[in-house]
Amino acid sequence: MILFAAATVACSGGTAERPAPVPTVTRVAADQVCAGLFPGDGGRALERVLESKEFLLRNEKRDPDVRDVAQAMENAYRSGDKIRQMPQSTCEVAGSEGRQYIPSAMVRFTASSKRDRFDLGGQGLQVSTRERKLVYLEYDCVSPRVGSTPDIPLRVRVLFQEQWQESKGEDVLRPDYLAITHSAALAVAKELRCADDGGLPARAAELPAG
Repeated sequence: MILFAAATVACSGGTAERPAPVPTVTRVAADQVCAGLFPGDGGRALERVLESKEFLLRNEKRDPDVRDVAQAMENAYRSGDKIRQMPQSTCEVAGSEGRQYIPSAMVRFTASSKRDRFDLGGQGLQVSTRERKLVYLEYDCVSPRVGSTPDIPLRVRVLFQEQWQESKGEDVLRPDYLAITHSAALAVAKELRCADDGGLPARAAELPAG
């Protein structure tokens, strides 16, 4: 009995507990965040808004690329009257660490159409910048890929929100907010093969006044 007890203690004491795995944080460039959504001017604007040259990826579900977003928009439209119940696509961007607050921003895509009897949205390209640190952009997508038509287009809604308390604010950064939103919206319109890019201009500066 004494030998058995000693052996038991020795065995239990010899097993070292494994430390909990440390979550990995990936750092990427602006054009790799939600890949394909922020090329060119959009990526440079993202760097200015979040004052970062590299960005943190922590949650893959919040890092959809342009193909993922386009597919979600197509799936939502093809669901017919269930479009309101379909998943949204959200891209969350966080800047570099090393400060009291990590700078962050979000771009969210929502699909709607006239098939949704509760939808009271407008039509054509619309931009709103009336709310603080927010940009709303909407456009109609007529696409053979999606199956949307001029009578019942896919309505793509894009919301940009800057979420960093220490930023320079909308008075300084509003053109960059528009550039980021426009970049993401145009990338998805091209991926969906929307006619005339959904009415989106080639440059954010050419967007209608919000």
